[in-house]
Amino acid sequence: MDFIRGSVVVFWLLFSSWVSAGTVSGIYSTQLVVGEPATEPSPVQIETGLRQVLIKVSGNSAISSNPVIQGQLPNAVNLLQQFSFKDTEQGSSIILQLDYAQSLVDALVSQTGMKPLGIQRPTVLFWLATDLQKEQDYVMPEDKVVNTLRDVAATRALPVQFPLLDLTDQSSLPVADLWGLFEESIESASLRYRPDAVVAARLSYRDSGQVQLEWLFNSVHGSKRLSGLGSDEQVIKEMVNAIADQLFKPVASHKLSHFQTGVEVHFSNISSLADYVQLAGFLKSLPVVNSANTERVQGDLLVMRLELDSSEEQMLQAISVEPRLTLQNRDIDNQGRTVFSYRWQN
Repeated sequence: MDFIRGSVVVFWLLFSSWVSAGTVSGIYSTQLVVGEPATEPSPVQIETGLRQVLIKVSGNSAISSNPVIQGQLPNAVNLLQQFSFKDTEQGSSIILQLDYAQSLVDALVSQTGMKPLGIQRPTVLFWLATDLQKEQDYVMPEDKVVNTLRDVAATRALPVQFPLLDLTDQSSLPVADLWGLFEESIESASLRYRPDAVVAARLSYRDSGQVQLEWLFNSVHGSKRLSGLGSDEQVIKEMVNAIADQLFKPVASHKLSHFQTGVEVHFSNISSLADYVQLAGFLKSLPVVNSANTERVQGDLLVMRLELDSSEEQMLQAISVEPRLTLQNRDIDNQGRTVFSYRWQN
């Protein structure tokens, strides 16, 4: 299903920051439906779970394609903290609960140059209208569309909010105004809930079985009109993911320009994420190091750039106190800068 970005209109902004951000939980855990219980999860299940957790923690739906992540996914078991199997309420299948170590997941996300979002996230208020019953009406909380929306939002750790649809709401935003996506009425009705972002959407059911979704999205980034065509589950999923991508973009799209400055230092024999965490922690604790930023990972080779508060010789002296680090080489790059190579002893 294709989503078509409509014209971007600059109109009302409800807020200039995340004034009522919601708190999310369970971002380092995920659940998988499996056929039957086992003594332990399979490597594929552990990797699948880690992919899902990384999306929730980073806010970036494409994080698994990052080369750093690709290199660590085969070792996903090293990040697994605990697991459990349990029956579903229907008893027809088994749920595998996977819990990952927060510190290691955060370190892995940071290794890509992104910043973990934390548990405070912008809350999105959804106004939904439908013509499924051949007349325009509000989508009620018990509707399957709402359940789908909640489920998709949970995969992105995105807090969602729904209006009460009481007499106050119906007076402020009549169905006709919601169906028409009238901006002024939507703004007025939404102020009651003080959300961080607002979505007003209408689902138009066609005789073919497809659903035409038209929606208006307002956040601190501006306002957009978008549309989609497909099953109701498809269009809801695409809408929620587009919203999460937009809201989380300022944190997830961290620029790596600082990698071009500082002293380039290579560390070989970094064979696990635990090695990386210990090494990075040591470097950042040194008084002579202002910042230690990961540039790339190639196998067991970690390349970092260190912003120094003193000379390179003082850096070498400070690093020498760590017995697990051995200076192996000093090279000159094509710009005449010194590149230092160390070996990490496990």
